Parts: sequence; structure tokens; C-alpha cells
Amino acid sequence: MNGVDSIKETLGMTRQYLDAAIQDTDAKTLGTRLPGATIGPIGEIYGHTVNGEDWAFNELIQGKEQILKTGSWAAKLGIKEGEEPDWNAVAQNHMAELQEYGKAVVASTDAFLDSLTDADLDRPIDFFGRNESMAWVIADTVLVHMSFHGGEIASLKGVMGLKGLPW
Repeated sequence: MNGVDSIKETLGMTRQYLDAAIQDTDAKTLGTRLPGATIGPIGEIYGHTVNGEDWAFNELIQGKEQILKTGSWAAKLGIKEGEEPDWNAVAQNHMAELQEYGKAVVASTDAFLDSLTDADLDRPIDFFGRNESMAWVIADTVLVHMSFHGGEIASLKGVMGLKGLPW
């Protein structure tokens, strides 16, 4: 297996865990902020995670606009022009649309990954003033990031007395 295929396989598994963690989560649970917690609600975490993949692959790595900022995605998600997304409100009020946005992000990411060679993974990316390889940026900003947040969602559901993952 080469580097690009490894990233694609790992990303697929990571998405599978995120999708499993968020399934069957109602609006009330999405918006619940646990008393004394320093972690945000599930809806905020989920929206941030979906948008994080969009930001990383489209804006950071490719230098393009995020899918969120193209077409009518912001309007579909109830995000007013020029405002930062309130991912908690988006998830509670527009979860189906948020998941459709996520599917558009996945399709865009997958098409980009399909265009890469292993040599492309060595290309330097400006990561907040540091040059890091594309492979490092993908690992840090998507694979690890998404894994952590999927685990947070499952854990939060668990401490609320719900099933965090379906197995």
C-alpha cells in the first residue's frame, strides 16, 4: 500500500467512527452543554469537525475557497453572510443539511486525494508559518483531529447515558 492509499483508508475509517458516533443524536442531545464541562456540546464539535476537513483540504492545502463558502451551503446551514458559523446552532437546526454538506466535503476531499501521487505528499504546506509536508498536514489537521472529535462525541453521549458507538 502506498502513502496516498494509506491516507484514504485511514480517513475512511476515521469518517466511519465519526458517523457512528453522531448517528441517532437528537437536537436536544446535540445542544447539551454539560454542567462544569470545559468541552462544547456535541453539535458544536460535529460541525467544527466537518468544517475542519473542508478547511484543511480546500483552503489550507489547495488554496481554494471552502465548500462552505461556495454555492449555497452557508444559506442552507442557516449561516448569515459574513458571520462565523455557530456550529452548535447549525447542528441543532439543520442537521440533515449539515450531513449533506459533509457529504459534499467528502466528495471533494476524495476527488483531491484521487489526483495525488505519493510524491505530492512531500509538497511543503505553509502551516501557520512553518513548512510541513502535505502528509503531515493531512495527518495532523484531519486524521488525528477527526479521530479526537469522534471520540469526544462518543464519550459525551456515554456520560449522558446514551450509547456513544453502536457496537
